[in-house]
Amino acid sequence: MKRKNNTLLSLVLPAVLCTALWGSAAPCVKKGYELFEIAAGDSFSQLVFAGWRFTLAGVLVLLVAACMGHRIRPKRGEYRAIFMISLFQSMLQYVCYYIGLAGTTGTKASVLSGTQTFFALLLAHALLENDRLTRRKTLGCVLGFAGVLVLGLGGLDGFRLHGDGLILLSAVSAGAGALVSRIYTPGRDPMLLTGWQLALGGTFLGLLGRVGGGALGSVTAGGAALLGYMIVLSAAAFTIWTALLGRFPVGRVSLFGFLIPVFGAVFSALVLGENIMTVRNLLSLLLVSGGIALANSAAASSKS
Repeated sequence: MKRKNNTLLSLVLPAVLCTALWGSAAPCVKKGYELFEIAAGDSFSQLVFAGWRFTLAGVLVLLVAACMGHRIRPKRGEYRAIFMISLFQSMLQYVCYYIGLAGTTGTKASVLSGTQTFFALLLAHALLENDRLTRRKTLGCVLGFAGVLVLGLGGLDGFRLHGDGLILLSAVSAGAGALVSRIYTPGRDPMLLTGWQLALGGTFLGLLGRVGGGALGSVTAGGAALLGYMIVLSAAAFTIWTALLGRFPVGRVSLFGFLIPVFGAVFSALVLGENIMTVRNLLSLLLVSGGIALANSAAASSKS
């Protein structure tokens, strides 16, 4: 009983908290567009909003790392790692994500973003000799992409290239970013890498938005509070997740990833008032989350 309680407090509850924080991101971004008066078609202002979030989140991660006694000044050999991770996990991913979110619902964005797990598996199979698809991983991918297909069978409210298509592209970039992280992170401090890659990616997004003429609308207390929450959620979720990866096998931690689309759908209903209780939404959520759980359980068992 004591061991179960220790696992609950040291692994389950922190992991669920991380997935809840990440799941709240999509509806919070869409709410941010409303509070900062950013129009759906104003892509450059959306990138300015993203730039503020990720630059400050990177600074916060580095401050936390410094308080924890980590080195935060990159060595010469770490600059390439920071740039490559930032290129896929911040720059390309969030250019597509923030623009795509304006053209779809928070629920659909949360479900589609979950496919990054499957893209990471497919890319690893294609590029790494020691990480091939197994039957369970393959079945997980099939279930996940079936969930995407279900989302696309909605007539006029179905798959939209400008919204849903860009979210899928962001998931491809995130999957590639996971692979790049696996290549460059071993032997290096993940907090240092993540803090700098977030700051670099956020600076790129903000500058790109400003060069294109983007700007935030009226800055209200509500908007500032929401942006502050999004900055903290990025830094806190990463710090907790990194601590979990340091204490438990990767497979046991990543298994909780199936909850991210679930929390994303729930928060979209609570924050945005979206109707998630449709057959199409629930079926696609079940397929994608089930696919993530199955694929990650396969990875966990192969490394146990």
